[in-house]
Amino acid sequence: MKKLIIPLLFGILFGITACNRPADTSDEEAGVAETTEVPATLLNSNGSAPSVTAVEETEQKVISTVQVLNTKQFEEKVCELNNPKGFQYKGTLPAVVDFYADWCGPCRSIAPYLVELAKEYAGQIIIYKVNIDKCPEVSQAFEIRSIPTLLYMKPNTKPTATVGALSKDELKQVIEESLLK
Repeated sequence: MKKLIIPLLFGILFGITACNRPADTSDEEAGVAETTEVPATLLNSNGSAPSVTAVEETEQKVISTVQVLNTKQFEEKVCELNNPKGFQYKGTLPAVVDFYADWCGPCRSIAPYLVELAKEYAGQIIIYKVNIDKCPEVSQAFEIRSIPTLLYMKPNTKPTATVGALSKDELKQVIEESLLK
């Protein structure tokens, strides 16, 4: 019994200490470095995180993993949040952006499908994930009110979205119809 109580108490004390800052304090103001953790559902079979960088083959990037982005990476790879010209997708390949949270059950349920689809459509589409708790600026810019929300982006078009956990077949259908036609 002691073996269970001591870690539990440590976890509670650490949790209280870690969350003890005003809600309106940014990570920068609190001295917290911005990091992007890979959700456990996306880890490789050996427990390591998948590569976030693309493997270059000729001039086209072939990406067969889901890329977890922080705000800075989102602005570099996907689009600028405060662009006076409005939304302008920076990518050359169509993309799916999954807005999720670690505590969201439906988000966790679709994560394996996204990994499988990233492999299946490698070189045709890119799949990104954005944690709404760690990147609130991004979710606010796209007015994300419910998760999971998936944005589908193509060069020179406005993004479309689906809200809620879709089955793998439904995701494939949306990708085929929205991004690959």
